Amino acid sequence: MKKEFWLTCISACLLAACCEKESLPVTPTSSDLQFGHLAKTWDEGIPLGNATVGTLVWQRDSVLRFSLDRTDLWDLRPMDSIAGPNNRFAWVCEQVRKGDYLPVQKKFDHPYNALPAPSKIPGAALEFPLNIGKVSSVHLFLNNALCEVLWENGTKLQTFVHADEPVGWFVFENLPDTVSPEIIAPRYSNPDEVAGDNSHAGPALGRLGYKQGTIQKESGTTTFHQEGWGGFSYDVVVRWQQKGGTLSGVWSLTSSLAADRADQETAEAMERGVEADYRSHMNFWKGYWTQSSVSLPDTLLQKQYDNEMYKFGAATREDSYPISLQAVWTADNGMLPPWKGDYHHDLNTQLSYWPAYTGNHLQEGMGYLNTLWKQRDVYKKYTREYFGTDGMNVPGVCTLTGEPMGGWV
Repeated sequence: MKKEFWLTCISACLLAACCEKESLPVTPTSSDLQFGHLAKTWDEGIPLGNATVGTLVWQRDSVLRFSLDRTDLWDLRPMDSIAGPNNRFAWVCEQVRKGDYLPVQKKFDHPYNALPAPSKIPGAALEFPLNIGKVSSVHLFLNNALCEVLWENGTKLQTFVHADEPVGWFVFENLPDTVSPEIIAPRYSNPDEVAGDNSHAGPALGRLGYKQGTIQKESGTTTFHQEGWGGFSYDVVVRWQQKGGTLSGVWSLTSSLAADRADQETAEAMERGVEADYRSHMNFWKGYWTQSSVSLPDTLLQKQYDNEMYKFGAATREDSYPISLQAVWTADNGMLPPWKGDYHHDLNTQLSYWPAYTGNHLQEGMGYLNTLWKQRDVYKKYTREYFGTDGMNVPGVCTLTGEPMGGWV
């Protein structure tokens, strides 16, 4: 009887182990980012991305927060102040010759700082109301482009942004309570918002004049829809399911400038499952890391190099928009992003792509070149209007679609 009892207990334990959800496999390196706590500000969060969507993992107050972003979230209203008869390089030259440059600054430079748009805009955030105590470890696995957070009570989070799909996954294990992720919308209705950090914040989002977006909640699904300027809109959808102590879910952020739709992307991802998506995610990152490597005797420089190459892989693809000032990690502080998150076509964009050549990542470098090529007619039009000549000059400061924004004329 005693023997049968122990055999029964062993069988039950084995069955429970088989049914338990296994963690996603990871491969640590000495260059991984590791901390004993979550970052307390957005700009120190763990960055995950695929050049189209991105997230920052951090802690806002006492809540775990994912800041969600997408490259083509833009307010593209024209910069009217730089139009008109004086929108000519010849006029700028004349003002220089007269020794009176202030009118040039008032026309081109001042509106860039004074007007809220055109500008990159943020997406939204996911928050998880967790009452599970103190974090013991935060780990960004570079090889896997996956962030893992451990709590002292045994709860574990693994999260990644799929390398090829506009979705991000999260899996919690050993949760003591039922948890539902919440979409936190940007406060587009508050024109007097003040940044709570020391970033080079832009104006408050409320100055864009948007009507605050809507959030709809159903069982296991939450949707956020935001209307922008000129018919532009974007959507955030999160779907999840919790079985016992395991909570798994997927989010997507899509824009009206693209064909993908957040509800469809998340539904298809849930059908594929996190394990299948992680396998295809790893197909990209395995290929990415095998393209090249550098070994340095200085461990600090080695870590810096590997971290920068990780960010490059997270921020660019062959068919993506170029890397802007904050790439896929727009400020999450209630304000417009620093320098409007625009494209400074000088060293700001050029230096971002230097690793593409010596690092054997030519495919990732094509996102920059392809965009410049596709927008050449916009640049030629600007050259005719501003310089009064045929040819092609790329504006030093421009929007997602290549239109000049003023500033630093």
